[in-house]
Amino acid sequence: MKKNLEKIFTSASIVVAVILIMVLLVTTFGGIKAEEFNSELVRGLLITLAILYVVLAVAALTLMFINSDVVKEVVVRTEKGGSVRVSSAVITKIVKKACAGMEGVKCKKVVLVQDDYGVRLKTSIKIVDKDVIEVETYLRLLLEDMFLGEFGFKFASIEIKVMVLTPKYKPDSDAIGALAAEKVAEIKAEQEELEAQEQAAEAAVEQAEEAELASDTQVDVAEEETVKEAVEEAQEQDVQVETEAEPEAEEDKIEE
Repeated sequence: MKKNLEKIFTSASIVVAVILIMVLLVTTFGGIKAEEFNSELVRGLLITLAILYVVLAVAALTLMFINSDVVKEVVVRTEKGGSVRVSSAVITKIVKKACAGMEGVKCKKVVLVQDDYGVRLKTSIKIVDKDVIEVETYLRLLLEDMFLGEFGFKFASIEIKVMVLTPKYKPDSDAIGALAAEKVAEIKAEQEELEAQEQAAEAAVEQAEEAELASDTQVDVAEEETVKEAVEEAQEQDVQVETEAEPEAEEDKIEE
């Protein structure tokens, strides 16, 4: 019903807005003279359209934001001769009674919501020094049993919202501190190991570079020594040739 009304009011407000815009455009382009707006009939029509647009827009916005799915009563039994309805006040009283029977649990609010799947029960509670999962499970089963046994009715869903919580669980600070210290030590050890590996890798690279440099130096020295030996050998051969050539030149002079 809410959605249908929302569609109707929204569509009607759009139609009125289009009419007003068309009148404004026609007036802007000279289709309607300014003098014609002095007529009481024209002014009355424009004022009526403006008021109608405001009313329709407000109604559409109201329907859009109000929660009309909330119901005040629930049909728990329907027969050919009639039906049995239970008010939200009765249901709220039953929910509060169920919560009162649990130590450390207090009901703050109860809401009934109607949707396509049926009626949903929403309850907000306060928990003091109790386990949330334990309270939620027990309370849901308790409410299902109470409504089923009392009215033969079962909600589509029971939603429990914890509004105030004083947790039961108390963390062991000493154990957590020891665990944190252990993890920090492990992280530092891993970092030191990584740094040692990086330093070892850098040292290996430096040694490789030094070895390569030393090898290149040895090759250069060997090449220089080879060249030097070759030069010396060539010089010795030249001296020997000159020495052998000098007696022959003297013999030739004597024969002449």
